[in-house]
Amino acid sequence: MDILSYCRDQAAPPGSAPYYACRFLPEQQKPAALAVLALRAELLDASTRIPEPSVAQARLDWWLAELSAAAAGTAQHPIAQALMQHVLHLPGRLELLEEMVAGAQDRLRHGYLEQERDFGLHAFRHEVAPWLILTDPEGGAGRAERDFAHAIGQALAWVRVLHQLGRDAARGQVLIPRETLARHGLDVPDLLQPRTSEAVRAMLEKLGAQVRGQLRHARTMLPSEAQPQQVMALVSLAQADALLEAMAQDGWRLLDARPELTPLRLLWLSWRTARKARSRKA
Repeated sequence: MDILSYCRDQAAPPGSAPYYACRFLPEQQKPAALAVLALRAELLDASTRIPEPSVAQARLDWWLAELSAAAAGTAQHPIAQALMQHVLHLPGRLELLEEMVAGAQDRLRHGYLEQERDFGLHAFRHEVAPWLILTDPEGGAGRAERDFAHAIGQALAWVRVLHQLGRDAARGQVLIPRETLARHGLDVPDLLQPRTSEAVRAMLEKLGAQVRGQLRHARTMLPSEAQPQQVMALVSLAQADALLEAMAQDGWRLLDARPELTPLRLLWLSWRTARKARSRKA
């Protein structure tokens, strides 16, 4: 199996949201996207699925060393080799990948976020850092694309936290900041329950409305002429919007269940969004 096939299997298996987000990418953008998404999947596994914290920490330390090896041209892991070939030839990319590892380390060490400003750092490391690469795979993007990456990363970080709320709570993790919870008369223990209380549901409904506003704002930051090159980002925004709608239709009872989009729905959203983006070509 070649390294990009390995990355695809790890990060974008058939039927998944990343699979459809990548499906309509220009071919020259796919290698970098698959490499970055595969690293993110590996880091998420290490920080959430390895039961022994010391083993998980060792795995993340190993990834830091492997990224350094990739930057030096001596990587051994298939994902690191893909990053070496398709990402790390551009300046500033190693630092962004290291921020992704730092985000996984933070999550492993701290199950909660205290202040809302802490969420900004969480969002940067988990979403903005990879999107700064995903929206600029060839290193030629300008200020508008970088601002777009920051906006989409902040919005998608919130979507991910809301969607994974129940699963994270089952692990003893709550990534909605305590400051945000307090503003709604709640605290961390309220989210560590097996059922969604009315107070938690009301808070999630308000947060969902705010996040939808962030998604709309992110779209406005991308000039029309740049849309054909940002198919993956636009598809991911469309997927996130549909996922928020599914959460709303389920009554925001996210501690009870986690709504998912069907592969058919993901395919339709991705095809329609990619077609619209490509039509912007002059």
